[in-house]
Amino acid sequence: MINQVKIAIIADIHGNSWALDAVLEDINKRGVTNIVNLGDSLTGPLDPRGTAEILQLHKITSIKGNQDRLILKPTKEFIESSTYTYVKEQLTSDDLLWLDQQSETLTLSEDIFLCHGTPTSDEAHLLEEVAQHGVFLRHSEEIEKDVKEIKESIICCAHSHVPRTVYLPTGQIVLNPGSVGMPAYIDDQPYPHHMESGNPHANYIVLTKNKGPWTIEHLAVPYNWNAAAARAIENGRDDWAKWIKLGRV
Repeated sequence: MINQVKIAIIADIHGNSWALDAVLEDINKRGVTNIVNLGDSLTGPLDPRGTAEILQLHKITSIKGNQDRLILKPTKEFIESSTYTYVKEQLTSDDLLWLDQQSETLTLSEDIFLCHGTPTSDEAHLLEEVAQHGVFLRHSEEIEKDVKEIKESIICCAHSHVPRTVYLPTGQIVLNPGSVGMPAYIDDQPYPHHMESGNPHANYIVLTKNKGPWTIEHLAVPYNWNAAAARAIENGRDDWAKWIKLGRV
């Protein structure tokens, strides 16, 4: 047991401090002290300030997601959204500095590579193909093209909010822990589509290694999703409330 390594992988919190608290409590019960966060931490009509405070208090290693980048360098469309206004009003200058200092990708000494979308884009899905007629698991050959420069055996991505483990012919394993705080959503790029986990639980992964291969645990943690949904409704986002309470759009 001395050589055992345990790492918790979290992602896509989207300002849901209620879900984050529950996940961190579960991680602590499992005796995991190494936690990494794959980004999209604060954006949403929930509790961006409280979420930022928790992540900084626990000194959780985090990378930027596309929504984190937009907080710092917003597009005209994003600036005009009510969610952007709410988030920027909540965050302090220290929160923005903490966000700005995060890298877009990261390599851990345990042979693990971290990105939000793909190794070269925080807006593209690594494991999913978004087509005009639906969302599908990508072919291994297509995934391999996106990770051909990555030498690590474990590749962790996020962005789709859908928990997945995909084994590639190269022997590499690509993981998506799912979303801590936003189990479903609707998007219109590159085609109108929706992502659904199918349940309201907070999702994350624990990686464990003794002497052999990594053991991968996908975990779904219950929390007070009604409280998070109520905050979304207070901020005029009934759609978010439904996604949070059902994991469906």
